Amino acid sequence: MQKNNSIKKISLYCVLIFSMFIVGCCINVSCVGPQEKFTKIVHMPVTPLPSGSGFAAKTHNGSIMVTGSDVSECNLTATVEGRARTVEEAENVVEQTELRFEHTNDGLVFVIKKPEVMINRSVSVSLDITVPREVNLKLETHNGAVKIYNITGQTVATTHNGKVSANNISGTTRLVTHNGKIESREVSGDINCNTHNGGIETYYSQTSNPDSNISMVTHNGSIELTTPADYSAKIKASTHNGSINTDLPVTVIGKVSKNNLTGRIGDGQAEGELNLRTHNGSIRIR
Repeated sequence: MQKNNSIKKISLYCVLIFSMFIVGCCINVSCVGPQEKFTKIVHMPVTPLPSGSGFAAKTHNGSIMVTGSDVSECNLTATVEGRARTVEEAENVVEQTELRFEHTNDGLVFVIKKPEVMINRSVSVSLDITVPREVNLKLETHNGAVKIYNITGQTVATTHNGKVSANNISGTTRLVTHNGKIESREVSGDINCNTHNGGIETYYSQTSNPDSNISMVTHNGSIELTTPADYSAKIKASTHNGSINTDLPVTVIGKVSKNNLTGRIGDGQAEGELNLRTHNGSIRIR
């Protein structure tokens, strides 16, 4: 009987210790991280941006959308969202976030300067931008999607966590993400698409040059490509877990395999280069 009582006392003591540990964890969790938010819409002053100039914008947390139009200036709206333990602190971090344009030799840069002290506080800035159609873009975020419409020029768009999409673009284009899908439609010109976790879809305008250079690389995801009319290029396509299917005539060089394809696509008169590569996913060419 005495042995049983000792076991009960030990068990009760362990339960009390475990309960204290759980309570302590709950208290700590409730105190960590921003809980409240405050949002402010900022309409930046309309700023001249001649056609053919460069425009660059970089945020960390937030999406970026750029639309080309028949204008000669940059029109930008920023959605600034602060998070903190109280609404007042969240509003304070928003008000301390500086937004401004800087003119450079290449064109215009949009600058976001956040408060230096960010303990238990955070801020995200999403951008909605209208620029001239003929402009060279350099866009970067870390957590957020990037969308581009109606742009002619050199375009570089990069995110880490988010989808990248482009519609009605021409020129030299590079679209990059790590976790997210890449989708581009009505493309004209050279394009380079690179993601790690996500599929890639590219649909060329039928009026595009028949010798465009195309590179689409992912690790986990399928690849789908609709080429320009009368497309002709050297092709290298490979997958590890998946198949390669093409509606276009291909002159195969080397060994025929469902997972690898090397050769020439089209009539061979134009000299574009086509590089399609995935590890887990299929490849489809139309």
